[in-house]
Amino acid sequence: MINMVSVMPYLALALECAGIDYELFEKGEFAPQLGASIGLHPHALRILDQLGVQQDIGRAVVPLRDRIHYDEHGRCFEESHVLAEISNILQRPIVFMERSEALKILHDHIQDKLRLHASNGIVGYEETTDGVLVTTQDSTTHHGHILVGADGIHSRMRQLMAERIGKEDPRLAIELVQGFTSEYNCIFGVSNNQKSPFLANGTVHNVYYNQFSAVAAAGVDGLVFWFLFVKAAAVSRTPNCPRFSDVDAEALIEEFDDANEGVLKQWNHNRIVLMGDAVHKATINPGLGGNLATEGIAHFTNILVPLLKAHPMPSFEQLAAAFEEYHARQRPRTDAVVNMSGRITRYEAQETWLYKLAAQYVVPLVSDSVKASAYAKRIKESEEP
Repeated sequence: MINMVSVMPYLALALECAGIDYELFEKGEFAPQLGASIGLHPHALRILDQLGVQQDIGRAVVPLRDRIHYDEHGRCFEESHVLAEISNILQRPIVFMERSEALKILHDHIQDKLRLHASNGIVGYEETTDGVLVTTQDSTTHHGHILVGADGIHSRMRQLMAERIGKEDPRLAIELVQGFTSEYNCIFGVSNNQKSPFLANGTVHNVYYNQFSAVAAAGVDGLVFWFLFVKAAAVSRTPNCPRFSDVDAEALIEEFDDANEGVLKQWNHNRIVLMGDAVHKATINPGLGGNLATEGIAHFTNILVPLLKAHPMPSFEQLAAAFEEYHARQRPRTDAVVNMSGRITRYEAQETWLYKLAAQYVVPLVSDSVKASAYAKRIKESEEP
């Protein structure tokens, strides 16, 4: 059995479809109204289609088709239909939707709800000769054969794993705890777009300033998701990245959170493996973070299913080899996406004169079809379960 912590309905649904025994523990609700929105790209939608949720996702969104770029003075320097071109090439669109709604749809498709434990996150674990014994918030214990930690950037599971690794390798433990950096802050929210709509459905507006940028996307009928990315005064590192109060948020608009980035060196230890934002974090601008986590789940599931078919009770050595294979498959893709996301954040904030030259004068000369083809080539490198 697999014990899992935090918001991982993607993996839960994949394991259920594969007939693999699991339990999912979440420290809060399964579909909280947090995080504003999530972008889903064609490769993630392909995976969700195989998991049987694509139609419900499709009914909740308006596919993005047009992208319009403005400079800090409100001058439109590029009107692009590249999103429509991407949809035509890959036969699936890029969409934006409320994060809570995406989680709710995934949760609704999980058949055995008894495996899902809300408001009962994992607070500790001990490894046994044949598995892992976890303790949850309600002080009960549960036994599994492996433990998957997917509890986000401020991962409790990563902290617990680092404490154990620190007994043998203190430097590696420090890297696990301090492995992410924060250089940009993000204000994000959702606005009503029903009465006197200010942004056409399926449209994205990008605004490029000096040292900050903004995005607004009308991805759901009647709603606009917006983001403001601001370069911080100094680079900070986990676990000391700034956290902001409501008073701080009101000073700039509504909600203010830190944007971390990086890829950790160590992804697993013994029977414990980390996934998603717990181990790799991309900046928000291109909206690829959630998609990257979905790709990781596909890699992990594709390795786990044949292993369990051949060895229903795999040995410690077989599990360790599976975890290393998952890391080897996912790491190159993760490095590429995180690095690309970081460059896009700096490009849109026009950190240097070279970025400004490229954004406003060079890239607009490139045809939508060329941009879409380049994007599609990268997307086709992803994996499906």
